[in-house]
Amino acid sequence: MRNLKLFLFLFLLFLFSCGGGGGTGSTVTVSGQFISSYVEGMKVCDDFGNCTFTDSQGRFYLETDHLPPVRLNFWIDSIKVGSYTLQQNGEIINPFKLTSSSEAGDVLAKFIHGMAGDATGSLQNLNFSGIKVVNSNLLNGESLADAVSGSKTVQVTLSDSSGNEYSVEYLPSDGSVKLCSDGNCVDVNYRQWLVLVYMAADNSLNDYAYQDLKEMSSVSINPQVKLVVLTDFQNGEDEISESDEATGTLITQPLNSEVDSGNYKTLENFVETYYSRYPAKNVALILWDHGDGWRSMRSAAVDDTSSDYLLMFQLHQALADLKSKGISFSLIGFDECLMGMEEVLYDVKDYADYFVASEAYEPGEGWDYQKLLSFLSSNPEATPEEFGRAIVDAYREAYSNYTSSYTLTLSLFSKEDVERVASDLNQFYQALNPQTFLDFQSARSSAQQVACSPSDASCSYYYVDLYTFAFPLSESYPAAQDIVSVMNSLYHVVIPGSDGRDLHGLSIYFPANWTEADNSGFSCYTMETPGTCIFNGQEVTGYYNPFAAGTYWDNFLKEYLSLE
Repeated sequence: MRNLKLFLFLFLLFLFSCGGGGGTGSTVTVSGQFISSYVEGMKVCDDFGNCTFTDSQGRFYLETDHLPPVRLNFWIDSIKVGSYTLQQNGEIINPFKLTSSSEAGDVLAKFIHGMAGDATGSLQNLNFSGIKVVNSNLLNGESLADAVSGSKTVQVTLSDSSGNEYSVEYLPSDGSVKLCSDGNCVDVNYRQWLVLVYMAADNSLNDYAYQDLKEMSSVSINPQVKLVVLTDFQNGEDEISESDEATGTLITQPLNSEVDSGNYKTLENFVETYYSRYPAKNVALILWDHGDGWRSMRSAAVDDTSSDYLLMFQLHQALADLKSKGISFSLIGFDECLMGMEEVLYDVKDYADYFVASEAYEPGEGWDYQKLLSFLSSNPEATPEEFGRAIVDAYREAYSNYTSSYTLTLSLFSKEDVERVASDLNQFYQALNPQTFLDFQSARSSAQQVACSPSDASCSYYYVDLYTFAFPLSESYPAAQDIVSVMNSLYHVVIPGSDGRDLHGLSIYFPANWTEADNSGFSCYTMETPGTCIFNGQEVTGYYNPFAAGTYWDNFLKEYLSLE
C-alpha cells in the first residue's frame, strides 16, 4: 500500500510538472488585457482547462499552475477566436497578435466588432456577455484567426441578449466583413490607420500648436482613421485629443498633470497606451516640435517647463523599447526643422517603413493637418507610401505661394532609401585616401550648405546637401552615382526661398576643417558608445550617436579632417 501511494504521488508530481509554461506546483494568477476596443465577456482559457472571462476593460486574471509563457485560447461563446502565448503578466493582446499578418488582423478585428453588432467600429466597449453563437461554418477546432489567415469564407450566426439573430460574414474575394440583419447587410468598418501626434509645444511653438489643433478639428475624420494627439503646452493645461469614431470630431480632455515631453519615457507611454487601445492596420507617429538634426541637443522634443530635451539617441531608445513590445510603425514623420538628415533617418530606420522629414527649416505653421487628414479620411485604405506622398503634397500646396527667406523642402523616404545611402557612405570611407582626397575636398567645397552660409561665424551646423556633394563625384565613384540616383527618385518638394539654396531633400553632417568640427560638437558625433557629451554648455550623460555606431561616416570624417 505504501508503495502504491508513493507511485501515485510520483506520477502526479510528474504529470503536473509537464506542459507549456512549466508547472509551478501551486496556483498562480496570469493576467492580461484583450483589446479590439475593450472586449468584455470574452472567455480566456489555458491549455489545461482553466478559464476566466474578460471584464469591462478587457482585462483578465486566470488562475492556473503555469507561469508565462503560457498559451491562452480566446472564445466568444462557442467560437474560438484564436490563441496567443502570453509572455508576461499584464500584456496587451489584440487581434493583430492572433493572426499571421496585419491584413488578417484587420479582418479579425472587424469580425469581432461585427459579432458585437458594431458595424462602424465606434463602440469603445464590446460586450459579449449575453451573445450566443447559433451556428457557423467553422470546422471543429478551427479558430476565427486560422480561418481568416487562410482566406476562408466565414459565416457566423449569433443572437443577442434579446434573442434577435444576425450574422457576420467574411468574404475573401473582396476582403469585406459584413454584418447582416433582417436581410440587410452593411460593411463592418474598422481602423485602417492610427495616427499618433506627439505635440511637444512647451516652448516657443506654443501658439502654433493651437493653430494645428484647429486644423485637425476642422476635419470630419473617418471612423477607419483614429487620431490621437498628446499636446504639451507652455502656457495652459496639457491635453489629450482623440477623434470620435461616431461623429468624426476631435474630442479633447485635460490631463490634469504637467507632461514632460522631453522625457523619452513620456513618448513610450503615449505610444504604448494608444497603440494597444486602438489597434490599426497602419500606424503613423508624427513628432511635432523644434528640430536640430543629428545633434538633437534642442530637438525631437523640447520641454521648457522641465528643462528637458528628447535627444536623438533617446528617441532611438524609445523606439527600440517599443519594438521589443511588438510596436512598430508604418510611417514616422518629423514636423520639425532640419530632421531630413541621413543621421536622423538612420537612427529610426528599423522602426518604420516610411519617413517624412524636412532637410531645411520649416515655417512655424509646419504641416497642413487639415489637408493631410482630409486625404486620409477620404482614402482610409491608403498605403503608407500614399499617405507619405499626401503629406508632401499638402506641404507643397500650403507653401507653393509662400514668400520665404529660406528654401523649403519636404521629402518621403523608404527604409530602403536610408539603407542604400548608408551603404554608399560606407563606400566613401573605403575610397578615401591621400590620392583621392582632392576629389572629396572639391566636392565638399561645392556642396550646398543647408542651415546657414559659410560666412556666418555663429553657425555651428555644417550640414550639407547630400546631392550637391555626391553629384561632382558621380562620374568616378559608383557610390556617389547611387546617392544621386536615390535622391532623384525621392518623392519630395523644394520651394525656392530668397536664400537661393540648391537643396534636394537630404543632408549630411560634414565640417570642412577641424575648426568647424570643434565648433559643432564633433567629439559628440563620433561617440559610438554611451559617455558624457558636452556641447554649447550642455552636459549629457549616456550620450552616443547611433549613426556613428552603425556606419563608417564618422571614420570618413576623421580621415578627411586629418588629410585637410
